[in-house]
This record gives sequence, structure tokens and C-alpha cells, in this order.
Amino acid sequence: MLRKKKRLVLLVMLAAMLALAACGGSGGGGSDSKGGANSGNGGSSSGGGDQAAEIDASKLPPYEVILMYPGSPQPDEKLVEEAMNKILKEKINATIDIQPIDWGAWNDKMNLMFASGEKADLVFTASWNGHVDNVTKGAFVELDGLLEKYGQGILETIDPFLLEGARVKGKLYAVPTNKEIAASWGVLVRKDLADKYNMDFSNVKTLADLEPFLQIIKENEPDVTPLFQSSTQTLVGYVNGYDNFGDPGVPGSIKFGSTDPTLKYLIEEPEYLENLRLLRSWYLKGYINEDAPTSTLQANETARTGRVFMWPESLKPGKDKEMESTIGFPLTQIEIVPPYITTADTTNSMIGISRTSKDPERAMMVLNLLHTDKELLNLLDWGIEGVHYVKVPANDNMIKLPDGVDPSKRAYNHGSQWMFGNQFLSYLWENEAPDKWEQFRKFNESAEPSLSLGFTFDPSNVKAELAVLNNIRDEFTAALETGSVDPDEVLPKYIEKAKEAGAYKVLQEKQRQLDEFLAAKK
Repeated sequence: MLRKKKRLVLLVMLAAMLALAACGGSGGGGSDSKGGANSGNGGSSSGGGDQAAEIDASKLPPYEVILMYPGSPQPDEKLVEEAMNKILKEKINATIDIQPIDWGAWNDKMNLMFASGEKADLVFTASWNGHVDNVTKGAFVELDGLLEKYGQGILETIDPFLLEGARVKGKLYAVPTNKEIAASWGVLVRKDLADKYNMDFSNVKTLADLEPFLQIIKENEPDVTPLFQSSTQTLVGYVNGYDNFGDPGVPGSIKFGSTDPTLKYLIEEPEYLENLRLLRSWYLKGYINEDAPTSTLQANETARTGRVFMWPESLKPGKDKEMESTIGFPLTQIEIVPPYITTADTTNSMIGISRTSKDPERAMMVLNLLHTDKELLNLLDWGIEGVHYVKVPANDNMIKLPDGVDPSKRAYNHGSQWMFGNQFLSYLWENEAPDKWEQFRKFNESAEPSLSLGFTFDPSNVKAELAVLNNIRDEFTAALETGSVDPDEVLPKYIEKAKEAGAYKVLQEKQRQLDEFLAAKK
């Protein structure tokens, strides 16, 4: 009960803070869509409208909405598009072009698209993927007016925590996926191998507690990597217990559960070095894949091969069962960092409308349908019924693979459902708990809100320093956190180079903004 009251109070305070920011007219740097009702030239608009607009598809010209997200192209993607288009044409006279971009190329593709003006409509974005910086550059359309006119379904179904946490200087530039609003951190593990060796994970509390299990796999399963990591998915990066406000590239973090608002520079914290030493010892023992510092693969892509035992993940109730359908092997999850609610958790999966969209209004209509139309969302999530899945008898909300389909060779299996729409409308797989969404609700209520919930750092005053610091981070972090280099030799060089590039200036600017944010909440 105390947590519920605390969460309600924080929501009210957060909403009040963001309303004040909006009233201050501080801009935010995003691009407003042009024309429409406000300008009277017949184009699209982000402005106005007290009630949802009535949509008459027959009066709308045809329009193709491009959806871009990081992930792997699927063999049956065009079949799924055709099925989605039947719904979209009838409801809003639109079609969809799904364009997944490989993770390793995603950032470069986005930068090129925004710089060149290449057409795109719905684009995945996240706090950890430079959302605020892209808003500052004007990459996304401001959405408040569009939501009022064409996103009423979103407003009626999404947790207000998510929308309020996603605002930048009081304005909304992306709509979060409607899902859990908290996150815990740990690892996913192949359950069949854990059972084979009678592994008991009940006493795992720290990263070091994982070592005996990695050793067993190394000694007994020569074709299996005990711990898979990549340049973008490291154990130290995922399971460090700090709130970095959604952007690990910006110096300044607060330890989960702390009541001290003094920001720490994580790479200077003793426990960071301790964890790096641990990962270095594992790398030398052969517990970690040798190509970890240069690999751009996501763990779930490699785990499908059956040659991975453990990998780092953000967790939630039933994450193991959810991922089984993608991986094709039985899994179990080990929580190391308990659930917290941070600004990053409310903004870790969002869809924005690119300023290069030719029809932001139609893009919002599609986004609204992904939050309200169960058939459309499940087509995007899982594919076509009877082809990519079948319903479980006597349970219309649970699905399984059709007979004879090899889980490792599915023709539509992107594994990115967490990026799209209203996940509470998404079908459950037969191995998942029927009460999964009720577990989500309890998970959200059990989570402790971060001291800094609602705070978003504005990098405008330190852009030059951050550009250099991000390059330095790219130079050192992957090698250090995957264990491929000696941290006692390399970490001091990283720290010194970061200091020279202005890390403390960024830290001081971030601390100033956080202090002002917290003072205004009192």
C-alpha cells in the first residue's frame, strides 16, 4: 500500500513538473508538423483539437507509412505487410512498409536519414538510443496535438506514467510502448542445460555468484559459450545497479535505492573496476566469446543456434518464457538487480514520427491502431494465424507454433514485440503464464521509483564535449566491459582521456540541472 501511495504522489508531482515546463514555453527543439488545421493549407498538423477526429477512410488519399526499427529482416515480411494492409486500407486508407535495420547499422542509418531528409514515418527511438539528442536536433515531430486528434485510443489505454516520463521539456516527441513501467536486471539462462547439471540459482545475488555455473558449462559443453556478450550487450553495462537516466554515454549516475542526489561518474566507482576485473578473469578462462568486443549481434540472434548458455538482459515477469518462443530453447531468468522505475524505463521503447514524414497525421493513425487494434498488432508481433502460429484450443489469447514448424527456422520471428504498440493486446505463447499481464501490474506496483524519476538531461550546453566523450566511450567501453583487456591498465587511460575531454564539465552541468529539478519538486 505504501508503494502504491508513493507511486501516485510521484505521478502527480511528475505531471505538475512537466506541466510547468510546458507552460514555460521552453521549446524542446523538435519539429512541429506543418500545415493542417492551424495553417489552413490542407497539410498535416500537430496542433489543436479537443476531441478525437472522426476518420472517414474514403476521404483520405492513399498513403504508405514506413515503419523503421532496429532488427533483422524476416523472410515473410511482405506477407505480413499484405495482411496488415487489408486492415489499414479499410480503416484509414493506408498501407505499411516495414523496414527493419540491422542493429549494427541502426545509428548510422538514422543519422543519415535525418540529415538527408529521407522519407520515414514511424521510427523506433529510446532514451538509451539518443532520443533527447535527436529531439534537440529536430528529428521528431511534436505529438501532443496529434495525440489529441488521432491518438485518443493511446490516451485511453496507456499508463500516464509512461507518457509523462517520455516528455522532453514538457513536450511529447514519441509514444512509449504500453508495457511494464519498471525493469529489473540480470541474465537469461538455457534451462535445459541448467537442469542437466542440477544448477540451483536461488542464492545468486551478485555477478560473482554466476561463476560456478559458467565453469560447469566451460568444462562440460565444449560447443557452448558460457556467457555471450557483444559490444552493445555487456553484463557490466546491464547489471550495474545505477540509474544513468537512459543514456550511459553521459557522465553522471545515481545508485538505485540511494537518497543522495550527488551524481557519480560510474567509471570512477570502485565497484565498476571490481566488476571489470571479474569479467577480465572470465574472458581469460574462456567463459566469454572471443569476438565480444567487436560483435554487434544481439544475444537472442546467437542463442537461437543453441551455442549460448547465458547472456545479460533487462528482466520482467515471464521474460524467460516470452523469449523461449524466439530462441527455441527452454529458458529461465536470474534477477540480480531488483525492479526500479526510472525515467529510462518509461522511455526505453518508443515510437516517434520522423520530421521527414509526408503525412504525420496518417502516421499517428497507424500508431493509434497499434495501441487499440488487437488483430493489427498481433500481425506485426507474430505474423499470420495458421501460417506463423495457431491458436491454442479453448484459449483465444494463447498461441503456439503450427505442427511441423522448426522453432529455429521460423519465417517471421523478429523478436521485437517489446517495441510496438500496446503489449497488453499481444497474444501469449502456450508456455507463458496465463496471468502474465496481471503479473506485470504487480511488478509495476512493487518497483521502487528512482530519486530522479521524471528528470531528463538537456545536453545543449555541452554538445561539443559529449561528441568527443561518446567517441572516447566507443573506444574503450566495449573492450573493458567484455573483459578483453586488462582494466588495471586500460581503465586509467579511459578516465584520464575522458577528463581531458570535459567529462567533469558535463557532470557538473547534469548535476546543476538535476538539483534544479529536485528543488522544484519540493
